[in-house]
Order: sequence, then C-alpha cells, then structure tokens
Amino acid sequence: MDRALIVTLALLTAGALTGPAAEAGDPEAGMDAFATYCADCHSTSDDMKNRKGPSLFGIIGRKAGTVPGFEYSDANKATGWVWTQDQLRSYLPNPRAAMPGTKMKFDGVPTGEEVEDLIAFLETRK
Repeated sequence: MDRALIVTLALLTAGALTGPAAEAGDPEAGMDAFATYCADCHSTSDDMKNRKGPSLFGIIGRKAGTVPGFEYSDANKATGWVWTQDQLRSYLPNPRAAMPGTKMKFDGVPTGEEVEDLIAFLETRK
C-alpha cells in the first residue's frame, strides 16, 4: 500500500482530518448566513444588546443560558452546555431536536456548509 495512503488513512482514523481545521468555514459567507437565518432575532454587536433572542456576541466558549437580561427557557438553562464549535454543529441544523423545550422557533440551518460558515463568522464576534 502507498505510504501516503497509509498516512492519510491513519490520520482519518485518528480524527486529525475531520476536526475544525478540516471543516473551517468562510466568515464572510457566515455573515451572509447570519443575516439570512439569525439577524431577525439575534445581534452580534459588542454592546451585548438582546433582541427576541439573546446576543450572540462572544457565544463561542460561553455557557448556554447566561446572557444577562435574557429570559431563557428552562431547557436551555438546564443543558449545562458550553457553546463550542462542535456543540453549535449539533445544534444549528435542528435546534428543537438538539434542545427539546427550547423557546427558539427556528427550523435550523439547512446545509453543513452554511453551519460551518456561520460558526466561522461567530468566531470573529468576540
């Protein structure tokens, strides 16, 4: 077997080619995805102003249900989640399935590419 193929298979098996670097999205496309899917209810401005939904400024690395001044669902507060890239990957495609009992009325981001782009954009908002 070709050495390059063996190394590639070993890296894939170890998960080295499937992490955030392999799935990195485009922040500019993510800004468009945010405008399409999120901006009606959420803000990413550094003033942390809430809208219908909580501010998403600094969301990555923040514990779920902790933005001051926003009334979260009991389901959100009870998750104990920290919003990591992986947590957002599992949540954004179908929030109500990922967090039964959430107040968020959103069907989800329909494509994996848009999810990755949105995460890349949210990474810039901190």
